[in-house]
Amino acid sequence: MSSSSSSSSSSTSQWIYDVFLSFRGEDTRRNFVSHLHSALSNAGINTYIDDRLQRGTELEPELMLAIESSRISIIVFSKTYAESSWCLKELEQIMKCRRNCGQVVVPIFHDVDPSALRHQTGSYGIALQTTSKRRSSAAEMMEDEFSNWNSTLTEAANISGWHDKNFKLVSWFILFYFFLDYFKESCG
Repeated sequence: MSSSSSSSSSSTSQWIYDVFLSFRGEDTRRNFVSHLHSALSNAGINTYIDDRLQRGTELEPELMLAIESSRISIIVFSKTYAESSWCLKELEQIMKCRRNCGQVVVPIFHDVDPSALRHQTGSYGIALQTTSKRRSSAAEMMEDEFSNWNSTLTEAANISGWHDKNFKLVSWFILFYFFLDYFKESCG
């Protein structure tokens, strides 16, 4: 995968990207995420998005490196986010980077109730169990994976974020948040 081109550079040398976007493609790629990505790119924010993966590139190492190399991760939680083991792997790495490297994590709850995510109720709970069963053959491994994803989802859902009602408005709030944080850090 590659980032979209942008002239923005991070103030800290460890960051290659300003923002990593984590999302479930089938839910949000062609609507919410495309608008968000455009807004970020148009503002000169170097954003990593998974739509430009070079053929033959191994997916997991590329994603994990991109997450580690991003100053901010924006997680777009949607109705089927927990149905994707890739999304859940990304989420685990993002939260690890938040704990260990101070990465800023901004959750957006797109067409989902944050409390359903926080407690894995309704379709989120069912999707998490189904994804865990699909990924793990042994019962013990399945339970460990389910437990890890459960606690990671809860941790992420407990971060103050945005519950979108109007995706263009949310895009502008994210830009404002980014620039305000960047300005404070640079002028500090």
